[in-house]
Amino acid sequence: MGKRIVSQNAETGKTTYLHDAENGKMIIESQQNVDGLIEANKRQANEWEYGKLIGNTQAHHQKVAEIPSIIYMQLREKYGDMRDNPKAWKRWLNDPENRFFRTSGGSL
Repeated sequence: MGKRIVSQNAETGKTTYLHDAENGKMIIESQQNVDGLIEANKRQANEWEYGKLIGNTQAHHQKVAEIPSIIYMQLREKYGDMRDNPKAWKRWLNDPENRFFRTSGGSL
């Protein structure tokens, strides 16, 4: 059968394929282009200023990262839900290898 496209999402850059495995089973594979997301994250991280929210009583939440859906689902499978395992998620977000997904400075 080969490899065929099951779905495409131009907005997220995600494409899902279905293809045969060597053992006769089917494989569902997803790929996502994250170049645009990483560039947007870099711009947001460069605009971040330490202490910017101090004194602002209306800014209750601050965006700290944007993670592609494919990676998010892998992390959720590995660590569980964020509220159930916040230490593991913070450790992953603070890891220098994952800095391109951060949209703010400092550490969590």
